[in-house]
Amino acid sequence: MTETVLALVPDYGVFLVFGVVLLACLAVPLPASVLVLTSGSFAAAGDISLLTVFLAAVAAYILGDQLAYGVSRKFGPSVLGFFERSECTAPVVEKSKELLQRRGALAVLISHTILSPTCPYVSYLSGAGGLNWRSFTTAAIPGALIWTAMYVGLGYTFASQLEQVATILSNFFGVVLAGAVAVVSVVLLMRRWQAQTATQSQEPTS
Repeated sequence: MTETVLALVPDYGVFLVFGVVLLACLAVPLPASVLVLTSGSFAAAGDISLLTVFLAAVAAYILGDQLAYGVSRKFGPSVLGFFERSECTAPVVEKSKELLQRRGALAVLISHTILSPTCPYVSYLSGAGGLNWRSFTTAAIPGALIWTAMYVGLGYTFASQLEQVATILSNFFGVVLAGAVAVVSVVLLMRRWQAQTATQSQEPTS
């Protein structure tokens, strides 16, 4: 999938970047980060405009955020139920819930930058009632700008070491996300244990 998408960059350029980033913001499993990174390297080679790539990615990111928020505002339970039933996305959704409950608008910024794999799910959760539109948008737009600048900038700066940079970023986000899921699992287990303990303590003894 990734190789196929990247092979289309020379022919479709910013239109491809826009479409893939937009769909990725809606939780469609497409390699948006790798594509934007690669587009930065194409810009360094002079094949496409750096500014155009940046603006296309930012515009797609913001539009995707707003669509995810709007869809979940209208169809929240159905949308979230779909992701929660999937073994692949359920842990990420749970982490996104925990992040949003604890951090509010800051969670949107974190999910758009440090924990970018959780971004679509935080957007859906925000629209489903976790956050008002103004707070969501105020945090989402800077997050989109930071994320895009980072990936386009890295691709442009390290065009000759693109594969190594992509591997490092992939490993970094994999470790961060795995650690986040592990923390959420521990928290949920502790809460369940505390609830069971409280229930048992309230039961009358014979």
